[in-house]
Amino acid sequence: MPDDLFGDPVPRTIRKKAARRALETDIRTISRRMRDVAFFEDIYRLASVLDTPTGPRPGHPGVFPPYVYVLFLALRGIHGSARYCAAELGDPVLWEEIRKGVAHHLGEGEASRLPEAGPTRHQWQYAQKTLLIPRLGELCETFADLALAQALRQGLLPPEARRSWSSPQRHQLIAGDGTVAKSPTLSTVPYSVDANGVRRRHRVDPASSWQKEGGGNRDDENPTPDTDHGDGDGDGDGDNQEVREPKDSRDSDSTMVLGSKFVVFSTRHRGYLRRVFLRFAHVPRNIEGGEAAVALELACAILDTADGCLGVLYDGAFRGMHRDVIARRGRLLINKQHKGARPRYLRTLDYGLCRHELWSQQGRAHERVFLDTGTTTLLPLPILKLQRRASPNTHRWYHLIAVPCPRGAHEHREPVSITTTPGERDDGQSDTETGFHRAEHLLQIPGNTATHQHLYGGREDTESGFSQLDRSLWNRRMIAFGADAQSLVILGFLLAQNATSAARYREDPTYADADAETAEGLTRSPKN
Repeated sequence: MPDDLFGDPVPRTIRKKAARRALETDIRTISRRMRDVAFFEDIYRLASVLDTPTGPRPGHPGVFPPYVYVLFLALRGIHGSARYCAAELGDPVLWEEIRKGVAHHLGEGEASRLPEAGPTRHQWQYAQKTLLIPRLGELCETFADLALAQALRQGLLPPEARRSWSSPQRHQLIAGDGTVAKSPTLSTVPYSVDANGVRRRHRVDPASSWQKEGGGNRDDENPTPDTDHGDGDGDGDGDNQEVREPKDSRDSDSTMVLGSKFVVFSTRHRGYLRRVFLRFAHVPRNIEGGEAAVALELACAILDTADGCLGVLYDGAFRGMHRDVIARRGRLLINKQHKGARPRYLRTLDYGLCRHELWSQQGRAHERVFLDTGTTTLLPLPILKLQRRASPNTHRWYHLIAVPCPRGAHEHREPVSITTTPGERDDGQSDTETGFHRAEHLLQIPGNTATHQHLYGGREDTESGFSQLDRSLWNRRMIAFGADAQSLVILGFLLAQNATSAARYREDPTYADADAETAEGLTRSPKN
């Protein structure tokens, strides 16, 4: 039997750990990160959005130019609160470091016109209300353009690099996930009455709601109805043949958290502090489609502008309808098959002297074989090639599979990841007409393979970025009320992270530290 293109998964007990241990040289102190922000050119480019006055009458000019408040926004993403950030900028030594960054990008004359100390917390709050929040949409769009340009400068998502659809590189993919930032208050009602009948007023965050976070059953957050009603062979007889698997029990690790949900996409290379955050968005409560709808819109916006991006890494919140959209754009969607997907009949291959019955299971084609015990089982068929074919308005994906046979192996080409609609196939033969949700059951890169196992770790790696976000917030809770103000908090954090990534790239544009230290780790004795 030929080898499978994607290989067999490596057992966890013998799997090698890809990430190296963090060293002291990987630590980035707060003062050094402040210097990274001050010398980050995109800060001043982003501030150009604020140069145009929002109203018909500009009024009296402020004490600080607009770019200072963008600097404050990014520095708040390091310090975790506006109060602490303002106190730091009141230090003449630290403020002088900020002025050096201003002088580097805008000239000594501009730096000399700045006051002797940074803005106070009250000045920041006024600027946030009157300057930043009214331009939030423009700031986010400009940030997305600057972040993509930064990623390209740092060798991420390279459009001219070699493309292997069956084995893409980590820096050719974008990874996304949703996170819940805990509400700044635990109150959910504006008033309460205590045991003595005293009415107490509480501040409530209008953007927060109860969200499910954690656990391994993210597949069920935004379920897509299974529209399979026939047997998938196009004859409409609906014989309802099924090979059932035991039900998976629901994970009990997930918890309900009061807070606001955000979706963030990023890409990265090897080494620490190399991630570049590309886009983010707030997930409003009760939005149609939930997190998956917001994430799909962000992913498509990146795919439409980044020619070198080969695909998307996401969790089980993406289902068949989302795979279909991304696959039609000619890109990969790498995620896990949801646990509720049951085996489905595909087709019967008739070669005259032999017949082979194909089923879908675990995101790939299987053959139904009969055992001596009188029962049947499904055996995975080796995938020889992942084929991508372009048409005028869309793309098509296929698995070239090997079908073993005593009379000689056969090759069969099976469409994957796209659910065809009437007009895309002969009358009555499209997936919609036969009732087979192909994008739900057949994946471009099946889950139970070595390639998927290697690539999907990039999605799980996004959790480290969210962990940094939680640690950056004062008391690990959101430090603002309302979706707009909270979006500014996320924007500031992403700016600070991208500033450090840019500084790390200036220090080592060849990523040699990751290669050298990985090699050093491989030569160490196991006792060390």
